[in-house]
Amino acid sequence: MNAMIADAATGAGGANRPRRALVLGASMAGLWTARVLADHFDEVVVLERDRLPEGAAPRAGVPQARQYHVLLLRGLQLLREYFPGLEEELIAAGAVPFDITGDVKLRSRGKWLRQFPSGQQLLSCSRLLLEAAMRRRLRQDARIRFLEGVEVTGLVAGSGGTRVAGVRYHTRAGAGSAAELGGDLIVDALGRRSPTPAWLQELGYAPPEESVVDSFLGYVTRRYRRPANFAGDWRMLLITATAPHDPRGGLIFPEENGVWVVMMAGANKDYPPTDEAGFDAFARSLGPEYYAAVQAAEPISAPIGYRGTDSRWRHYEKLDRWPERYVVLGDAFCGFNPIYGQGMTVAALSAVALGEEIARAGGQLDGVAARAERAFGKATEGAWLLATGADLEWPETVGGASSNGLADRFGRWYIDKLLDAVGRDEQVRLAFNEVNQLVKPATSLFAPSVMARVLLAFP
Repeated sequence: MNAMIADAATGAGGANRPRRALVLGASMAGLWTARVLADHFDEVVVLERDRLPEGAAPRAGVPQARQYHVLLLRGLQLLREYFPGLEEELIAAGAVPFDITGDVKLRSRGKWLRQFPSGQQLLSCSRLLLEAAMRRRLRQDARIRFLEGVEVTGLVAGSGGTRVAGVRYHTRAGAGSAAELGGDLIVDALGRRSPTPAWLQELGYAPPEESVVDSFLGYVTRRYRRPANFAGDWRMLLITATAPHDPRGGLIFPEENGVWVVMMAGANKDYPPTDEAGFDAFARSLGPEYYAAVQAAEPISAPIGYRGTDSRWRHYEKLDRWPERYVVLGDAFCGFNPIYGQGMTVAALSAVALGEEIARAGGQLDGVAARAERAFGKATEGAWLLATGADLEWPETVGGASSNGLADRFGRWYIDKLLDAVGRDEQVRLAFNEVNQLVKPATSLFAPSVMARVLLAFP
C-alpha cells in the first residue's frame, strides 16, 4: 500500500495519527464541505483541477460562474454562522444588500406585486466574488490546504473493497506524475459531471438510479453598467414566467462595481437569442418597465447563453450497498434547474448535514457515509419538489412522476390558489418566501393559519 495511503488509513483508530479528509473539487459545495470538515479533522485537503485565482476571476472549471447565482436566505444564514464577518466583507467589496419584498419589483402572473419591507435581507453579488471571499477565508485556516492543478482519476479501495481509503490523481503538468493520497473520509464535490457512478462500478458497486426533470429552459446573461442617474424604486427587477402559456421571464439584479446583470429565460424551448437583434426583441417582449431599464444601461459584455438546465437527482441515498468513508454531495448528488437559484444553498445544507452526522458518530467514521447520503436526500427533497413542481407545469417538460389522485389534485389546486394569494396578502407572500428561500419546509404552507389566508384572499 502506498505510504501516503497507509498513513491516513489508520487515522480513525490510531490515537496518535492525524485524521485527514479529502474534498474533491473546490466548487461551492467543496468550499462549504472543507469549512465544515475542518471542525472534525486535523487536516482537510481540497483537490482541484484548476489553478485557483487569488481574486474574483473566472476559471475554466466553472464556466457557469458568469451566469445568474444567488445564495438563498437559508444559505446566507449558514454563511453568517460558518463564515462570521464574511457578509460584511462582501458588502465592503461591493455586494448589494436588498430586502426580498421591499427592494424587489416583481411581476408575477402578469400583475405587479406591492413592495413592502419584509426584514428578509439577501445579498446580490457575483459568484466569483463569493467564491473568492470563501477561498480566502479557508486559506487562513491552518487545517485546510488546497492541492491545485491536479485531476483525480479514481478511488483507492481498502478493507477488501468495502471502503474507500484514498484517491489516485495526476498533476496536469504532464505524464509520469501519477500519485495517490490517503484519507479517512473522501468527499466528491465534483459537480454534475462527477465520475462517481463509474468509479463505484469499478469497485463492484451498483450505480445509482436517476430522476431527471427537464423543462427545456434556456437563459442568456449580459452585463451592463448601471445608469448613473438611475432613480427607480427597486434594486432588483423580476418578471416571472407563467405556465402554461407565458414561458418568458427576466431578471435585472446588481453586482459589485456598479454592474447590472440582465438575465432573460424561456421555458418550453423558447430560448432567448444571443444575437443583438434577437436579444433586443426578447427584452422588449418582457414589458416596457424591463425593456426601458435595459435600454437605459450600457452593455459591457456580450450575451452569454446557457442551456442544459435539467434537474438531475442521483439517488445514492437509496443504494443498498455503499462503501465506507466515501461521500457524494452538491451537484454530484443532485443538480437543480439553475433558474431557481437553489444549488449553492442546498450544497451548504448538505455540508452541514455531513458535519452533524460526523458529530453524532462521536469520532467513529464507519457508517457515517451511508447515513450522510440519506441525510442529503432529506436536505434535497424540499428544493427538488419546488423546482420540479414548477417545471412540470410546462407542457413540454419530460421526466417526473405523474399522479392524478385526489390528494395530488387538491395539492395542485391549493398551490395555484396560494400563488394567486401571494399577490393579495402580504402574510401569505412572506410565508411563501420562507419556503422558497429554504428556511421552512413546504408543509408550512399547509398550516391552518396560512390556508385560511389563502382561501380568504379571494373576493
